[in-house]
Amino acid sequence: MGDDVKPWDLLNPNEPRSAEELSASRLEICKSCEWFRQNSQTCKKCGCFMKLKTTLERARCPIGKW
Repeated sequence: MGDDVKPWDLLNPNEPRSAEELSASRLEICKSCEWFRQNSQTCKKCGCFMKLKTTLERARCPIGKW
């Protein structure tokens, strides 16, 4: 994940979550990216499961697309 969040932040109920619309729009950006692995829904750059990462408000795309 970005420098600002870590995978275990998904387990923290106090970690701010993205609005559903923001999470969905981020995931759509990922799906059109050359670094997105369709089969596993992961990013080849950061290795994250993007359906989960996009739900964390402070998460950032490793190449700055969102």
